[in-house]
Amino acid sequence: MEKRDTLSKNTKWLILLVIFIIILAIATFGIWTVRYAPSKERMSIKEYYGISGDQAALFINGKRIKQDGDKTVAQLKDGHFYIALSTLKSKLDDGYVYDSTEQILRYTTDSEVISVNRDDAFYTSGRSQEDMDEKIVITGGSDRTFVALDFVKKFTDVTVKTAKKPNRVVIEKAGYKKKVTELKRDTEARRFGGPKSRILADLKKGTHATVVESYGRWDKIMTADGIEGCVTSSSLDTIKSRTVKKSLPERKHNHITMKDKVNLLWHQVTNRTANSSVDRVLSNAKGINVISPTWFRLADNEGGLTDIASLSYVKTAHNAGVQVWGLVSNFEDKSVDTTTVLNMTSSRDNLVNNLIAKAIAYDLDGINVDFEQVQTAAKDGYAEFIRELSLKCENNDLVLSVDNYPPTASSNHYSRKVQAYYADYCIVMAYDEHYSTSDPGSNASIGFVKDAVKNSLKEIPKSRLVLGMPFYAKLWTTKDDTTTMKTIGMKSISSYLKQYNVQETWDDDLGQNYAEFSNDGAKIQLWAEDEKSLALKLEVMKSNGLAGGAFWKEGLEDNSVWDLIGNYMK
Repeated sequence: MEKRDTLSKNTKWLILLVIFIIILAIATFGIWTVRYAPSKERMSIKEYYGISGDQAALFINGKRIKQDGDKTVAQLKDGHFYIALSTLKSKLDDGYVYDSTEQILRYTTDSEVISVNRDDAFYTSGRSQEDMDEKIVITGGSDRTFVALDFVKKFTDVTVKTAKKPNRVVIEKAGYKKKVTELKRDTEARRFGGPKSRILADLKKGTHATVVESYGRWDKIMTADGIEGCVTSSSLDTIKSRTVKKSLPERKHNHITMKDKVNLLWHQVTNRTANSSVDRVLSNAKGINVISPTWFRLADNEGGLTDIASLSYVKTAHNAGVQVWGLVSNFEDKSVDTTTVLNMTSSRDNLVNNLIAKAIAYDLDGINVDFEQVQTAAKDGYAEFIRELSLKCENNDLVLSVDNYPPTASSNHYSRKVQAYYADYCIVMAYDEHYSTSDPGSNASIGFVKDAVKNSLKEIPKSRLVLGMPFYAKLWTTKDDTTTMKTIGMKSISSYLKQYNVQETWDDDLGQNYAEFSNDGAKIQLWAEDEKSLALKLEVMKSNGLAGGAFWKEGLEDNSVWDLIGNYMK
């Protein structure tokens, strides 16, 4: 009896022990499952991409371009894929210019101007027309403009792959360097790196992919058809580097350049009568090979021009072996809105055509564009103006030169890279360092000139960069806490200082003579321009191997400087 009771008690304890072990195992398994077992929870890849309706997920060079709020970046419309114009310009090619007023898209190649009207299924180049299967330019929500990807592929060197359910677009630019691999086994693409992250897609062994980022034992990949997600590094085969090949012919814009260094003199002409001075100007300005008279300016918002040019002036210059590059400016008539002229397609076309017509009528050798105080809003229009004018100049054997401020953040919208590609010469106006609303200072210190050249050369090749130099200085007068400024020509400085019996002092740091004196209770300051300061600027031109020099303006110089200039132009 006692033995049976003992056995019964032992059995009970054994059963309890087994139950405890089972419970412990279950708990342990549960804890392991919670902590370590891969999650089977799934997430809609459409939700992950944040797209709905006709929207498409967009990948450019391996990176997903996320929707900007309700602003669609890509979409499927009537069976064709489109990319938002703003995204196209910022991520792929800034050469597409859309006139929202006249609803015209322009794109300029090396030899032709492509034009598309909104909702048209064809584009024009000159007098030819090319039909397409879809509307090329459409508008959508949030006032966005979209461009057909089939059209983009014709002019921008990219490869494009698309897929549906959900809509996806994968774009790679020629030259894009990527890391490629393929899956060694079937696996799951997850939202984040880690087994607990939700599953986005099931991927098959052999799937080709680009490695976007690495996170230790996990890698973010993107498949060729635009499925993005994280997979274990062990599921990937060897990672290799690959560069996307070019599919379009290499572009090369032809330039019309001079055999010798450019030695240009700007000639300010204010009326037709003043053209008669050309004989005297050419006689004094020994050695110049280009003269640029200020003949044309914007006259209205439709691209019209004010014209005070002279055919006899041109003939006189040609007889002296000097080219004539007619200057066009934009700042004289305040009633003219330069932004409107440049951004509106019809006005820009009129301006380009009018300039070419004037150049032909007056037998000009070139056009010099001097557009100043151009607003940021005109960035696209200004760049397109240079492109379109360049092609027509080339077709008519005309040199195109463009005047520029020294590079600063405030002048980036002048698109110097576009100028460098399309214009024959870019002139950096290395003067007006200080101005009427600034503190007193030099007009063109040597450091300012060197920086202007150095920064210009970051975007413009030296063989087509011309250094603009001043024949004038600035005279500063301070009295009763008020400072005024006026310009004084190089040839007048010496006599002016003699009048007040003032001796200049050379400033090595600025590369100029400096004079300061008092007169009638006023403080007078002058950072002079003379042969010595000009020689330093010419040395900058020479040492950097620039294409030449340009000088503002005729009539302010000492006649003696032309021998100096001539020595540097050899």
